[in-house]
Amino acid sequence: MDEKRFRLFMDELPGLSWITDDKDVLRYANRCFFETFNLLPDVAGKKLEDIFGIEIARNAHHNNMDVLQSGENKEFHQMLRDKNGHPQYYKTYKFPFQDSDGLSSMVGTVAFNITKRLKLEEELQQSETQFKQAFEHSLIGMAMISPEGKWKKVNKSLCQILGYSEEELKLLNIRDVTHPDDLGGSLNLLSQLAKGEIEEVKYEKRYIHKDGSPIWVIIAATMLYDSLGTPLHYVSQIEDITKRKEIENDLVLSEKKYRTIFENVQDVFYQTNKEGIVTEISPSIEQHSGYPRSEIIGMPVDTFYYYTQDRERIVEQLRISGFVIDFEVRLKTKSEELRYASVNARLIIEGGAVTGTEGSMRDVTTRKFHENALQALNTELAASNEQKNKLFSIIGHDLRNPISGSLQLLDLTLTDFESSSAEDVHAYLSMMKQELSSANNLLEDLLTWAKSQFNAVSFNPVEISDLPGLIHKSRQTVSTMAEKKGVAIIERVSEGMVIYADTGMLETVIRNLLSNAVKFSNPGGSVLVKAEPNERGTLFIVQDNGMGIPKDKIPQLFDKSLNYTTYGTAGEKGTGLGLNICNDFVLKHGGELWVESEEGKGTVFYFMIPELLKP
Repeated sequence: MDEKRFRLFMDELPGLSWITDDKDVLRYANRCFFETFNLLPDVAGKKLEDIFGIEIARNAHHNNMDVLQSGENKEFHQMLRDKNGHPQYYKTYKFPFQDSDGLSSMVGTVAFNITKRLKLEEELQQSETQFKQAFEHSLIGMAMISPEGKWKKVNKSLCQILGYSEEELKLLNIRDVTHPDDLGGSLNLLSQLAKGEIEEVKYEKRYIHKDGSPIWVIIAATMLYDSLGTPLHYVSQIEDITKRKEIENDLVLSEKKYRTIFENVQDVFYQTNKEGIVTEISPSIEQHSGYPRSEIIGMPVDTFYYYTQDRERIVEQLRISGFVIDFEVRLKTKSEELRYASVNARLIIEGGAVTGTEGSMRDVTTRKFHENALQALNTELAASNEQKNKLFSIIGHDLRNPISGSLQLLDLTLTDFESSSAEDVHAYLSMMKQELSSANNLLEDLLTWAKSQFNAVSFNPVEISDLPGLIHKSRQTVSTMAEKKGVAIIERVSEGMVIYADTGMLETVIRNLLSNAVKFSNPGGSVLVKAEPNERGTLFIVQDNGMGIPKDKIPQLFDKSLNYTTYGTAGEKGTGLGLNICNDFVLKHGGELWVESEEGKGTVFYFMIPELLKP
């Protein structure tokens, strides 16, 4: 074969092929090689290090030397990255290669991409692991049974049901543990599965426990086949329903007593057929629903559900378990009134087939209403306790500290009055003033917050035409602190703006946001307060260029349960109540409050007062 035919042949190879010499120079590569690594053919003749880098070239050199020195073919598994950088796994075959002069100084390589195969193998292994875990840890019995009836694999739950160990069961046939009266029917169903006449089956039967007692079970089984259609084994799910059967037998034995109860008890007893048509119901239904018994019999059960999803839920639970206990549903009376009922029901199974349902209902409407009222009361009580605890915490710590500090300063002033200079007394009094101002501000915030929490703040929106004046008034409280820190407060409000809002609440919001902005501004910084109209209403902006807020702390700002607070740039201590008050007051206007911040660059608070309040 000439070189041209060889190259054409190699270019059609569904894998990578290349040849390198003992100097790690690429002598030849096929089309798949170039396309996979997004290379041009002119790389032939270059060293592997120049093409792929030192690490890959070093590994290739080591493998090539191994092949050349041994003179034998070698097989490797490699991970390479394709032109998109995705890892691809290859099975690589290297072999000594003679050039045209007969010198064995080159290594030929053929590599096939096995990424998909490895992924399929991994998925298969995961699937097998999941099945094994589900099989072994299932709460119901599970088994694999050979077509001849031998127990091939059983789980712990099945062993507990039958009383045998796993090793003991594997020595037995299903005939050995099946009740004689049920053996014929059971073998017939399994035969139909093996022949492919049915795909799956669910039926009830009796097993014989190791101690000789009968065990009622419900079995869901299917047959697995190999690729040629040959039966491999049955896969069965086996649930112990002995207790349920005992209950059913007791009901049959007490039918006469049941009829007496049926006729006289205040609870409602009923039966339906498999189509959901009421076939029997006790007379007490009339006092609960307004329907006479004769009118209900023959009607679909769906008619009496207030919400159809309740019917769907109870049907699904009956299908899964065969019964429900204390299952709450919402029904409607003849006059369309809502009634809560607690239902106990079961499937009626005759001859292995479901023929209907039967059960009892108890009107729990009064109990439900009491539960809802109690739940609402508990929620309100929990909120009240939370508010009380927060109030006590603030009073016991934040309020006591400045007052205690002031008393200590006062005591120090009085004790050293005669020996103190005027400057010392002035310094003491200034510190006392600062402490008492903090206490006063805290009391103001505390009173405002408490009124807000207990809905004691009246909401009286009015027309506000002098918005610049209101903002200027709101800043007066924080002007002293701003001047002390050298922080400039800049106001930008368009003239002629008119909004509808509660004046006191709006002043409180602006004042608190300005106070926070100054508190967290660096000396010599600036704070901008701005109001501008937009399509939703009036947007207020309070912006500073201070310390900013850490990203992980921003969600805590409006969480009332956390009461987040921190110190300002000059050590100012807050209460953590200001933003909660602002948020509450903005929400009362039907607006919203939000924040943007970058640590070290500053913070911007926005709040929107919508036009909805405009009369």
